[in-house]
Amino acid sequence: MGGLTQQPIEFIPIDQIRVINPRTRGKKQHQAIVENIASVGLKKPITVSKLPEAIGEYRYDLVCGQGRLEAVRLLGFETIPARVVIKNEADCLLMSLIENVARRNHSTRELLRDIQALRQSGYTDGEIAVKVGLSTAYLQNVTFLLDRGEERLLAAVDNGTIPIAIAIHISRAEEQKVQAALMDAYSQGTLKGKQLAVVRKLIERRNTTGERKFKPSGVKIGAKGQQLSPEHLRRVYVRECNRQKLLAKRAEVVQARLSFIVHSLKEMMRDREFAELLSEQGLTTIPQILEQRIRHEAPTWKH
Repeated sequence: MGGLTQQPIEFIPIDQIRVINPRTRGKKQHQAIVENIASVGLKKPITVSKLPEAIGEYRYDLVCGQGRLEAVRLLGFETIPARVVIKNEADCLLMSLIENVARRNHSTRELLRDIQALRQSGYTDGEIAVKVGLSTAYLQNVTFLLDRGEERLLAAVDNGTIPIAIAIHISRAEEQKVQAALMDAYSQGTLKGKQLAVVRKLIERRNTTGERKFKPSGVKIGAKGQQLSPEHLRRVYVRECNRQKLLAKRAEVVQARLSFIVHSLKEMMRDREFAELLSEQGLTTIPQILEQRIRHEAPTWKH
């Protein structure tokens, strides 16, 4: 908060301070703040902005330091040391939001709420990233979940069940039951990051095109009344891997046969008698692709 450290410290009545951007804090974290202040005192003053006119009993808006303010109040103090700045309410809210987002020990839910407030204030993801020291990519991930209203996924990220990158993969699955199954598959270790993405895309392709190829053991993925499970999703992934391996083998066989045909034609075209025989039968041309391969030219396709 550039320039705030130059402000003089004043003792402000706690009851005159309004918290315009209140945030919740875990009991354990809050108790640690209280015990620390009770033991060694308040090391860092809070920051407040003086209101141009009193609003009821309030004469100051809190800019940053809610945890310290609540702890000092709980310890029975009536005043608190504070640096006083002159800012309007919008600026105070912005400074408070930036302070909260820049903290390292906030919860994911608090982070999302504060980022949303900054966006509603007109700031782009890039501007927010610069202000709070987070990467634009990370901000785009959390706002993606926020915009889609992914409460269950946000809670899973918040409690450490899944990393945010996996939450993004799961969120892209359209049906809620598919999301639940993917989350269970990850938490149980049945599927990992890239595997989840593969399965999600397979299910989406099935829902979009009506495909029935990727149904493990006759189970229709996402069929009405069908309870998806991590084991079902694992079978989907295994089946797709096997299909890709089969396609790769078929491609190798086709390539080998094509190489054999090209080599054989090249040898036969060197035989003068064979060439004359073809000419007598009116067979004077061959497919362009084969001709180019015989001449070691890059093949060109005509549409």
